[in-house]
Amino acid sequence: MKRGPLKSPVSKGSKRPKLHGDYDQYFSLNTTYYKNPITCERANEFNNGKRKKPIDFLNGYIATQGKSDDSKTIIHWFRGDLRTHDNTGLFEAIKQFRERKDNISGQLLTIFTINEHDWRAHMDSGWKLKFMMNAVSSLGEKLSKMSIPLHVLHYNPESPSLSNSNHFASWLKEECLNLAKGSGPVLLTANAQYETDELYRDIKMFEQSDSSFKFKVFHDACVIEPKLLTTGKGTQYTVFTPWYKKWAVEATSRMQNSKTFIRELSKDPVKDEEIDFKPLQYELPSEFLSYIPEGAPELPEASEDAAFQVLSDFSSQRAHAYDKKDYLPDEGSSHLSCYITSGLISARYIVSEAAKLTNGALAAKDIKKNSPVQEFIREVAWRDFYKHAFCNWPFLSMDLPYSFELNEMKWSDDQEAFKKWCEGETGVPIVDAIMRKLLCTGFISNRARMITASFLCKNLLLDYRWGERWFRKHLIDFDLASNVGGWGFCSSTGIDAQPYFRILNMELQSKKFDPEGRYIRKWVPELKDCKDVHTFNLERNGYQSAIVDYKKSRERALATYRQIL
Repeated sequence: MKRGPLKSPVSKGSKRPKLHGDYDQYFSLNTTYYKNPITCERANEFNNGKRKKPIDFLNGYIATQGKSDDSKTIIHWFRGDLRTHDNTGLFEAIKQFRERKDNISGQLLTIFTINEHDWRAHMDSGWKLKFMMNAVSSLGEKLSKMSIPLHVLHYNPESPSLSNSNHFASWLKEECLNLAKGSGPVLLTANAQYETDELYRDIKMFEQSDSSFKFKVFHDACVIEPKLLTTGKGTQYTVFTPWYKKWAVEATSRMQNSKTFIRELSKDPVKDEEIDFKPLQYELPSEFLSYIPEGAPELPEASEDAAFQVLSDFSSQRAHAYDKKDYLPDEGSSHLSCYITSGLISARYIVSEAAKLTNGALAAKDIKKNSPVQEFIREVAWRDFYKHAFCNWPFLSMDLPYSFELNEMKWSDDQEAFKKWCEGETGVPIVDAIMRKLLCTGFISNRARMITASFLCKNLLLDYRWGERWFRKHLIDFDLASNVGGWGFCSSTGIDAQPYFRILNMELQSKKFDPEGRYIRKWVPELKDCKDVHTFNLERNGYQSAIVDYKKSRERALATYRQIL
């Protein structure tokens, strides 16, 4: 495997990636796992206080977790934190193990759990799963050099069951006790994940605590943990800009004053014994990989060292030109997203390294005058913002819009138009180029995501959730909070969304971000000899006409949104 971003495969004429063909999965929730989808009425109970938010349950448990001095076996549970560097839960597990006076008789272990039902329910991308499992292998090898074994545990129930079930919680507790081999009480540590299913999973694990088993969770995924940055009334911000200003102040203070902002582990082995690393005895089932095309680009190297190298290359080569990141042919983004999503590098470390390029200033006093590097830091802050929003409005990860009235939107039910969007066959060159690149590589830039999302929701007037599910199924860097947040923004249904009347002009977007048409001609080879690849409604030989008229589709979208808003 190689380091760095995915390189694009050579486009070969009319050759198309193999498609899975099952489009029904994008049109509604998977009722195998979500038999009773939450309603707006029930979701509003989170808002009016009638129903306690899962993050509040979790924080209640965290507030009461003390030191587990009597634990003979300490286990860290890796989830979305597949790294040893700046890993809060792992750091605390190792610290407690080393502080034990009788650690000769104790054990320090790590685990990673596989539940294919979670992947099916959450529609995790095959690209992402393949990258993640490569990361688990890399992690196991690195841990073995620290004399820490990694056990991969496969949850395989007789009937479909998610990890937020009582059955999973009792299974995992039993597995941990079995790994302890009777050597006293077990302490299991983990870092919090903020999706609703995952929060309820951890709550279930806390409920398993007894004299033989203790569970500890730490905030780690965000630079600033959720629930900390609030308005003067003590509520969660609904607008990014004032929240971001507070975020920058708090993050700067922590960087300057906290010795534990970045947690560095000693490279010395934790015990004087050698651990032989054994390759994983698990292969991803074909159902998760069948739609990845033959001849797809090699995945980036999934390791901590690779993540550090990608950050270093970006910092030294492209960070100061980050204001040009939206130029589609060059893709000047950091390409760190898949490493952040799988937890191979911490957001704190990225921010602290970027701050070295700005003399420690995470944001300008007037944020409109942010430097390119400060704009990059701002993009990292957006990730925190969406995770904070998930915690405060749990229904955002349950397929409901932020504004409940928009759940009554009269979206089009044109499934054929959706298929054409998915396959890059809309007759709009910039849209088709982006969607074909996604199918071939598993990655498109943020600007590309905004262009195609706007076209789906505003010009085709299709339910944003259809597109959100397609992205999660096909992106190597899929992160639920960021994906839902981005689609909510573009469709004007989410938190701090763009106004409903803002409808991107595909022709202008094409001319601005692919002015020479290089990106379009690469991914839509039918147009390689076409002089004008930008004009929306234009007959081109060998290429179909646009499936919608830009002006008419814009007017239809405005009229439909006005009926609700």
